[in-house]
Amino acid sequence: MKVIYSICSKLGGGGIGNTAYQAVRGIHRHGYLKRVVVRGAKRGEVEGSKIVKVWYPKRVRLPYLTAKRWYYLESLYFDQRVSYLLKEGCDIFHGWNGQCLRSLKEAKKQGALTVVERASSHISTQISLIKEEYERYGVQREVEPPEIIDRCLEEYDAADYVAVPSQFAYESFVQEKFPRHKLILIPFGVDLVRFKPQPKPDSLFRILFVGRLSLRKGFQYLLKAWSRLDLKNAELVLAGDIAADGKKVVARYRTGKEFKHLDYQPGPVSLFNSASVFVCPSIEEGSALVTYEAMACGLPVITTTNSGSVVRDGKDGFVIPVRDVEALKEKIEFLYENKEMRQEMGQSARERASAYTWDHYGDNLVTAYERIIPLRDNPELLSC
Repeated sequence: MKVIYSICSKLGGGGIGNTAYQAVRGIHRHGYLKRVVVRGAKRGEVEGSKIVKVWYPKRVRLPYLTAKRWYYLESLYFDQRVSYLLKEGCDIFHGWNGQCLRSLKEAKKQGALTVVERASSHISTQISLIKEEYERYGVQREVEPPEIIDRCLEEYDAADYVAVPSQFAYESFVQEKFPRHKLILIPFGVDLVRFKPQPKPDSLFRILFVGRLSLRKGFQYLLKAWSRLDLKNAELVLAGDIAADGKKVVARYRTGKEFKHLDYQPGPVSLFNSASVFVCPSIEEGSALVTYEAMACGLPVITTTNSGSVVRDGKDGFVIPVRDVEALKEKIEFLYENKEMRQEMGQSARERASAYTWDHYGDNLVTAYERIIPLRDNPELLSC
């Protein structure tokens, strides 16, 4: 079996670049990697001869093009370049959603099975949830350009399979009438060596949020809950860049109960180890990597159903509905008042995270490939 994998990002970079690297590392470790096509790559465990970097012309400043439309045009260019490479053939082509429509079609023409990686919920679910949030907070802007939405939907239809990282993402596809047999569910992972528990440096009860301060991340509900809490020897820390749609929210709460804001920090192990509880109140995610990292550091996690986490409610922390400020407030108060339970949940979270290493992620992806590859020669089974 030979796999060609593509992502219009820096392999081994932050965010999706790291997720893609871990997938490619697993495929390579099992001897199935033919090529990985990327915008750039950090040095790692993947053989350099198998990495193809797509050259990009320098960006020209055009005021009528937003960042998202630039991304769309760059994705089109990237997709075109990948499609040329696919003429050499492979058994499985795996591309990222919004970046691979032409490649999918070329791969299928060459007889390959095709997989689209969707690291968020279904695009229609994502747009709907974020639109609701924009309406609540009076934000006048489009969530995604229509051409990006259309492209994502076309790729779902064109692919043999769509890979998703959580039950929440899986169910979002099912609710959109997407065939279950075309879905592959593989949770993400975490580096247990890098992210591990360390003694907390002080006795302060510290609530931590790590992520972009955008309405999609739900930090506005954490600030609202914090404003209603009256906890002694406690603080709230928000670590992340402030998105355009989050600036008014931050400004509004700046004048109220004090909280600490830190700029974005990649892999903030020390921050996790300084916290008492981690909160991820996301409105929409595929499977928030920060929840895996917090759990690996031995923190109880309070999160939402829509974060796509592997947190078990009542064991590793608490899973609450989105936008439920009262539930968020109650769970924070509970962990503040119950130190022993906080420690037990933190230990449980670490144990839970140990089942979700990046090696497991790569192995699970390869297992999925091995399961579906026999169907290539029996296409009638694809609809069974």
